[in-house]
Amino acid sequence: MRLEDRITRRRRRGETRRVVRDLSVLNPTVHPDEPTGRGPTLERILDVLDPVFDGALPPHAHIHGPKGVGKSAVVTTLFDHLARAIPSQQSVIYTTTRTAGSPNTSFAYVDARSAPTEFTLLHATLDALTDEPVPKQGVGNEALRERLRHRLSHDERAVVAVDHVGEPETYSASTAMELLDDVSPHVSVLTVGRTPIEGFSDSVESVAVAPYERHDLVDILVERATDAIARNALTHNATSEVAAWAEGDAHDALSALYGAATLVAADGADRLGTEYVTAGIDAVPDDGCSLGRVFALPESHHDVLRAFVSLDEGEAVSVSEATEGIAATPSVSLSETTIRRLVYELSDLGVVRRVPVEASADGPGRPATRPLPNFSTLTFRGLDGADR
Repeated sequence: MRLEDRITRRRRRGETRRVVRDLSVLNPTVHPDEPTGRGPTLERILDVLDPVFDGALPPHAHIHGPKGVGKSAVVTTLFDHLARAIPSQQSVIYTTTRTAGSPNTSFAYVDARSAPTEFTLLHATLDALTDEPVPKQGVGNEALRERLRHRLSHDERAVVAVDHVGEPETYSASTAMELLDDVSPHVSVLTVGRTPIEGFSDSVESVAVAPYERHDLVDILVERATDAIARNALTHNATSEVAAWAEGDAHDALSALYGAATLVAADGADRLGTEYVTAGIDAVPDDGCSLGRVFALPESHHDVLRAFVSLDEGEAVSVSEATEGIAATPSVSLSETTIRRLVYELSDLGVVRRVPVEASADGPGRPATRPLPNFSTLTFRGLDGADR
């Protein structure tokens, strides 16, 4: 222990014990620099990308697996390290087997949640591959394609990772590959999604990612909790309980632990006991929506959700009553018609669930339904408050 740490520890002796030190460490939407328990997956992806180290372009590839199994964590970390291994976008990864005349290869990461259209995909790809500013106004798809073609040639190649494909608000893996294939033959596309790719199957390398083993999930929770929660405030039994319940889904496990920690902090409790862990677990819906998707929504949808989760249970027994409650929230300046439309859009996206209620109708042609958040509201409130 460093001398400064020893002095700080003694100065704090006698102060009230603070159980929750840093909630942000448990944020399920943030990926660590070194993903735990995914060494074999990392090696399989590197096997796919291996041709770049010999000056060749790798084949298209698709990484797939359920929510919360570390796909994005592995790909973002890998591409970040590859990008940092290249001093500039015009530089090369040199190995002992490469010659100085080998083509240059750059790496780019694009999140389809923030680039869900052809224009935004082309723009994000070009922006990641060049140091020059890329205009968002006054240019069309063809202009972006032309600039990408100019950027890419026989001597200038790129490997582009497109994450979160195949979600309700994003394009499919095959569409992402087709769009970038149309730009240049000097692009290799690595897509990341939850289901196997449809189409392109004969020419695309596929890497399946299985749910975490329970011991790996315990390691992830313990590693995160080390910096987030005071020593001995979280027992091994508690982390094991969360890991067993989550069934290999790190997103849900972290979401449950984050929610439990918010309750501990609010109550000023001295340990994260079973009752808090149970409450954190209960707040995470079965087969729920990832919070990454929730926070990637447009601001109007986000405003509606923020007001929605603040309503009392009796204020949201139907879509109509929830709409009225949201409209009455001072921070929401949308009309009831717009709010109602957004609630139904959020339902179509899987962000809100609608469960039937005993009533004749909730509008012309629609059976009455009660809207419920399809994510942990405990974690959402904590993260939303931290961002504001």
